Amino acid sequence: MMHFPRMSQILAIVLPVFAVILLGYGVGRTRLFGEEGVRALTTFCFYVAIPAVLFRAMAQLDAPAGADFAVVVAFYAAVLVGYALAMAVARLLFKMNLAEQALFANGAVYSNILLLGIPLVLTAFGPRAALPQSAILALQSVILISLTSFLVEFGKGEREAGQGGLGAILRSAAVALATNPIIVSMVAGFAWGRIGLGLHEIVEKSLVFLGQAATPTALFALGASLTRFRLGGDLRQVGVIAILKLAVLPALVFVSARYVFGLEPLPVAVATISAAMPSGVNAFVLAMRYEMLVARIAASLIVTAALAWASAAALLAWFLPGIK
Repeated sequence: MMHFPRMSQILAIVLPVFAVILLGYGVGRTRLFGEEGVRALTTFCFYVAIPAVLFRAMAQLDAPAGADFAVVVAFYAAVLVGYALAMAVARLLFKMNLAEQALFANGAVYSNILLLGIPLVLTAFGPRAALPQSAILALQSVILISLTSFLVEFGKGEREAGQGGLGAILRSAAVALATNPIIVSMVAGFAWGRIGLGLHEIVEKSLVFLGQAATPTALFALGASLTRFRLGGDLRQVGVIAILKLAVLPALVFVSARYVFGLEPLPVAVATISAAMPSGVNAFVLAMRYEMLVARIAASLIVTAALAWASAAALLAWFLPGIK
């Protein structure tokens, strides 16, 4: 018989994460840091602290097994189904054009894995969860930003989309991949681990110090960054995005990972919880770039972030008893 952990145990994992986000939001509202201060915190996390965590984790992990690659396929097979479903909803329910459908779908499936998923999953499952989640994170921007950008350009009917537009998008994605500090740190850590030189004590301690700063700083920066967004736009559409993001997408990923690909409990849990994270900021960045659905995507970041603690707690209560 399955024994579920006490709610106090689940809340002890989930609530500190969201408490730090709330603290960051409160401080951000005071403008104590200002926009430049928030940007500096985010830059530190993105370029220094989180890469240190991922480099150390990848350098110390054994070579990935087939399941570590299978979880990526399982995750993005479900994400692409969710993307298509969201586009269909946008077209049939809200009468959106192709460009708007793509941005709507991106908001409904792009997960905040970097700033929220990694701290939550590592807190719950420890370093062994780093490899499957890092593999998922590595491809998210490449797949979803490239796909959404292409569909928006094609939907806008611009000549570039039919004259090398796809090639330009793919080249841009390749450059972004090669210069992304998160991706670089994972690849470098993996390569270092395969060489077998190990980490010198000084390097090890330095990475540990930086890693200790990564999680609270990332969560605080996420909360502070939410103060830039406001509820707005069509709240019906925001509600649908929230349902697709926090309920439909995790369900699709769970079915894909557990029943279609038959993965072990840990990668199933990591993939499902990653899918249940709130909408990622990059969805808002694309909306800003194309000046479409900006208020609705911004509002979805706030709504999904506000609700994600409950879905995360429920998923942890479900998965933790089955993972040794």
